[in-house]
Amino acid sequence: MARTLTGRGALTPRTVHGNVWATALRAGLSVTLALGALYALGRVDLIPYAAMGCFTALYARDETYARRRRLLAVVGAALTASVAAGALTQVLLAHTLAAVVTGALVAGGAKYLADALAFGPPGGLMFVFAAGVAAYNPLEAAQVPLVVATTAGAAALSWSLAQVGALAWAHAPERLATARALHAVARHLRAPGPATTDGAEEALETAWSTLLSAREPGPLHRDLELLTARAEDLFTGAHSDLERARAGAELGEMARRARREVRPQPALSSGEHRTFTDRAHRMRTHHPVPAMGRALRRAWRRPSPTRVSVVRIVVASLVAGAAAWALGMGHGYWAAVSAGSVLQATNVTTTWHRTLQRAAGTVAGVVLAAALFWTDYSVLGTIALVVVLQMAAELVVGTNYSYAIVFVTPLTLALSSLAHPAAAAQDLAGERLWATVLGALVGLVVCALLPNRTAAEHLEQARAECEVCCARFAQGQGPHQRRRLGRSVVALARARDLARGEFGVCPGHLERAGATLERARCLAGPARGTGDAQHAGHP
Repeated sequence: MARTLTGRGALTPRTVHGNVWATALRAGLSVTLALGALYALGRVDLIPYAAMGCFTALYARDETYARRRRLLAVVGAALTASVAAGALTQVLLAHTLAAVVTGALVAGGAKYLADALAFGPPGGLMFVFAAGVAAYNPLEAAQVPLVVATTAGAAALSWSLAQVGALAWAHAPERLATARALHAVARHLRAPGPATTDGAEEALETAWSTLLSAREPGPLHRDLELLTARAEDLFTGAHSDLERARAGAELGEMARRARREVRPQPALSSGEHRTFTDRAHRMRTHHPVPAMGRALRRAWRRPSPTRVSVVRIVVASLVAGAAAWALGMGHGYWAAVSAGSVLQATNVTTTWHRTLQRAAGTVAGVVLAAALFWTDYSVLGTIALVVVLQMAAELVVGTNYSYAIVFVTPLTLALSSLAHPAAAAQDLAGERLWATVLGALVGLVVCALLPNRTAAEHLEQARAECEVCCARFAQGQGPHQRRRLGRSVVALARARDLARGEFGVCPGHLERAGATLERARCLAGPARGTGDAQHAGHP
């Protein structure tokens, strides 16, 4: 209990390098164009459904444009399907419990998709919200096609705006991933520790995966690969305190050049340049790029948190929605959304953190809503408020989830007031608070009572794969084994964090995983750094 239900770090802000304002502006522009067009057409009643389609802009913010095109198409289609499911439930059954069941099923399917295809934040949350809005708003059968078309149109608009950057900044995601890896390694060199080590490994793996996914790499890709290889060598090599300080400053300058210069060519000797170029070329020929269909099958068949997470979120959404209905809450889907929100996490510890974040953020958000809705707004004023709050939430969501909830709370109330003009946003603030607390607590309890019995198996599988990669790398079979070892280290660290945050995992599993992880890091460290330095002509 002491290990699992810890609140340490739950409200701690994180540093986010790059792509904060761009995502916020893109989300704000999507909402402005979609909602503004409906206002100009005199169809204010369709605004909530357009807002659901605009949630497409919140996903794949750091992905390459090629992956973003595919991923956002899936997200937009899934949001549209969620609205369609909610609307049909409202028309055909028109009962709160039916809406609860629909929302729970959508939550389970969305969680599976988000985990299998690595949607990233905000995960499957927005799909539950979309289904809830459609299921709880009164509709006629003739309105369903128009409602679904509105959501699809807004999603298509958001998809289009997400691709516009490719015209001027085609390789911005690759630059961003490289710069973040350089910053992460610089942080590790300045303050070595478990947290900075994990952060550097994760950032390096993300950078390599992003760079190696390009089908036709150009000169810029090769420059970024050289920068990443240089950072990896500094990360794995042995350094004195003075050398660490110099390397940290060097990486900071390299990160700046990676983001801003047309050709951020690193200052390398001819030996280093040849070694790093050869390494990147060999890794590219062995880099796996799994298809979406294969990722979906793998997430369900192999031992992973996906299946347990799906069951947890379905049960929690059912219980939270039914409890809200029994208590007479008019917006019962808020409780289901809250339960689904805290269960976007992977284990009991992170669910507990999400519960604390959501509760603290909602309390502050209710206070902000009381101040914002002190006076009445026109429809156009409410739309402007929605745009501002959406952008504000996107600006801070990467820093800490609780900060985003501060702005999401009045944003939800503003959308509710557009859907139900007779209901004052101030009157809904109290219901929002209690529904959120109810859903978060239900989610936490369900997560604790439904143990993830596959966590230990998942950990052992990741440990075995890491042992195999260690053995192959020790034989010196080439740079592609280096990348496989890096991926296995990141996967094992994630599996260990997952298991550590679950009840009932044997301490022996964690100890064995920790020993394997330490051995892999030692193997990947001095051996890699020294070997490359010798080939490059350095001591």
